[in-house]
Amino acid sequence: MSKKKRALTKWPPAIANWRAFEDKEPCLSIFEFPLYTDAWITGEITLGPYTFLNTVAMGNREVVRPAIVLRYALHKTLDYPDFRETNDDYYHGGAPEEEVACLASLVMGIRLRAGRSTRCFEPGGDPLGRPTEMRDQSSPYFVKPVAYHLPSAGTGEHSLMNLDMLNSLPKLSLSESIAIIRMARLYQDALWFAEPEPELAWLLFVSALETAANEWQNDHGNNVDYLKGSKPDLYKYLSGLEDATVLPKVSGHLRDNIGITKKFRDFVLTFLPEPPELRPVKWAQFNWNASELKRALTTIYGYRSKALHTGKPFPKPMCEVPHHDPSWPAPAELMTGLAAGYGDVTWLKKDIPMNLHLFEYITRKALLMWWASCCKMHG
Repeated sequence: MSKKKRALTKWPPAIANWRAFEDKEPCLSIFEFPLYTDAWITGEITLGPYTFLNTVAMGNREVVRPAIVLRYALHKTLDYPDFRETNDDYYHGGAPEEEVACLASLVMGIRLRAGRSTRCFEPGGDPLGRPTEMRDQSSPYFVKPVAYHLPSAGTGEHSLMNLDMLNSLPKLSLSESIAIIRMARLYQDALWFAEPEPELAWLLFVSALETAANEWQNDHGNNVDYLKGSKPDLYKYLSGLEDATVLPKVSGHLRDNIGITKKFRDFVLTFLPEPPELRPVKWAQFNWNASELKRALTTIYGYRSKALHTGKPFPKPMCEVPHHDPSWPAPAELMTGLAAGYGDVTWLKKDIPMNLHLFEYITRKALLMWWASCCKMHG
């Protein structure tokens, strides 16, 4: 890697800081942030300028507790904002420490939220650090459910040693970095909403996938080809014009709105993981084949569009705790009955493609596989 100083101004702060660390910029200070979770954490790890310390919070009776301390070594301060114009290129709604927390949340598949800074170490200062109360974050509120919509996020052991994927962050391109943090933020929020508001979790999981799909399309899709496949009549008209520059210009302007369902579906199918290792009995399993997955993804995206544009929520059966017989290795992946009712509303089994926990599994694995593919492109 070149020792020449890189322009870091518009990079997400946590990644800009890592790149400054690799460029041998001096450490300006070190801050410690508690990371709140309801998961059982094991191990510890240091990655670049960030250290994840295990507080061994098993004796804490709170459901959500500071089980991890993020030690954030600051090698690059935030740039002073230019108040002459709006610049929100990398904005995602979180502070730098939340960037690290959301990326760790995605990699580990657990609920994580950063709290206020509790201690600061300054060069030449007290070697034991100084207590601080920076930022305005409050402890996240979460009530442990009787039964989980997403059992994997709140049960079992989760090792910090699995976070080594974060080492790829300084190697990513600017646009990839922004997309990965935004999709991780959406995934992070989805986990926190999954238990109290599963309808919102569905929306956020789909949005996380769509965020990655947009970036993936930029690298692998041709705007003109997408227009041709999605709007053949418009393509035919524009390609017949005397001015050959019109077609690519219009295709570029319509890029984000062309074939959005197909783009979402193609992304998931391209990075589709193998079926989960633990599954319920055969009749409660989702039929893991291309045609059924394509149909399910189309249905899910349709529900997402109706929820956003008409206010019609995701079907109630898709937002209920999955049936889990004690003898099964895992909960049911789809609705177990032939139909379900809520008040005087009815849904047939064919209209309920899968349960939320299976879609979370597909979402997380697909996002991580795409992230890994970005790393391969950069060596």
